[in-house]
Amino acid sequence: MSHLPTIRQLQYLSALAVHQSFSKAATHCHVTQSTLSAGIKELETLLNQKVVDRSRKQVTLTSFGRNILEEAHIILTHAGEITARARALEKPLTGPLRMGIIPTIAPYLLPQILPKLQEKHPNLLLQLTEDLSARITEQLRNGTLDLILLAFPYDTPGMVQTLLFEEPFYLACPKGTWQGKVPVIMDELENKELLLLEEGHCLRDHALAACQFRAKAERNSFNATSLSTLVQFVQHGYGMTMLPEMAVQQGMVPENIDIIPFAAPKPTRQIGIAWRKNHPQEKEFQMLVEAIKNII
Repeated sequence: MSHLPTIRQLQYLSALAVHQSFSKAATHCHVTQSTLSAGIKELETLLNQKVVDRSRKQVTLTSFGRNILEEAHIILTHAGEITARARALEKPLTGPLRMGIIPTIAPYLLPQILPKLQEKHPNLLLQLTEDLSARITEQLRNGTLDLILLAFPYDTPGMVQTLLFEEPFYLACPKGTWQGKVPVIMDELENKELLLLEEGHCLRDHALAACQFRAKAERNSFNATSLSTLVQFVQHGYGMTMLPEMAVQQGMVPENIDIIPFAAPKPTRQIGIAWRKNHPQEKEFQMLVEAIKNII
């Protein structure tokens, strides 16, 4: 047995820290659960320390496991960058590329771009992770992801942000209930019941920032976990909400909901890609940005 931890063992440790489940971590690493479990046991034998607490239903790292996780991420990041640098020199946009994407973009943008990306770059293997902005940003920071697709403004210290496009918001309300001006003047929403996504979704923050008020929206008890749930709340008469253009264009809005544009200056959000500064695949990422822009 090697006297040093292997890259694979550190990958297993990192996956367990993220997924807190042997089965989910194994799926993420594309191995069987028994293979991953054996790899973790070999790591513990090598280090003569337990790295995983198996006494609970949800798998967690021991204090020692958490202590070495940061170093594991650094090693994995450097190892990945060595491989990426070699691949990028040989042929860009080939092989695996780990990309995180937020839930308020994934179901609307991916069907548009993935088929054409696959057609133009058949050897590019996009490994997608859908999660909230804070989580994919942290995974980008620790090297678990190569780049992330999210909505701006969003703070990503130490990372490059590249804009893909900007899209407006629309007001969505039960059919025939809007009595204000058309296009909608933002100030008219101040005393209205505004439905929002739950805390943690950057779309919620963007909507509140655009409205520049909080009181009515903050009191609302119907905070949804997804845009589709938000639309159902509106459909059943619980209030109104703000939807990004891509959600409106994808035909997810039922006929009994009115979609009303805003007057200028329209509330908007920016959609873009971020990656770590000085990443060896930066030219590749820029090529991917241009490819997506051409598709859109």
